[in-house]
Amino acid sequence: MEYRKAKQEELKEIIHMKNEVKKRIEEENLPIWLDGYPQDEYIEEDIKNGSGRVILDHGQLVGYACFHEAKEEYPEDTFQRSHLMSFSRIMVKSEYIGKSYGSYFISSMIEETKQKGYAGLGILVDSCNKRAVHLYQKFGFQMEGSRQFPFAYLDIYALYFKK
Repeated sequence: MEYRKAKQEELKEIIHMKNEVKKRIEEENLPIWLDGYPQDEYIEEDIKNGSGRVILDHGQLVGYACFHEAKEEYPEDTFQRSHLMSFSRIMVKSEYIGKSYGSYFISSMIEETKQKGYAGLGILVDSCNKRAVHLYQKFGFQMEGSRQFPFAYLDIYALYFKK
């Protein structure tokens, strides 16, 4: 497996994957990614500004996420500590679910966060997304609370590194 920054020439394939993942989410009756989220323009901007990340297996794109400083996307008081990285728009193609690709993605982002010298990694998640919550907890993410954001009511999870 390979983890790296997304490339502009992968945009069309990432958007196709996003649409397939959205269809799966709807079929599973998960009320996440509502109102057109994530818009294609968000993903295009992620790639342009260097925050898009992909995972590949034997050259095949299997996952995507936006990976950035938490302060770029969320209010400063979202997490209990500052100087964090965060991720969003995480997705894995349906045929790769349950095959450790999500775990590889999370562990890769944790390592990149540590290498960049940040205090930890945060994520906002809808409590109904049990698969995601379980994955984050497996890596030691702790729930810090819940809050209404302009876009949704979400649980706040963070993983802090010991110094």
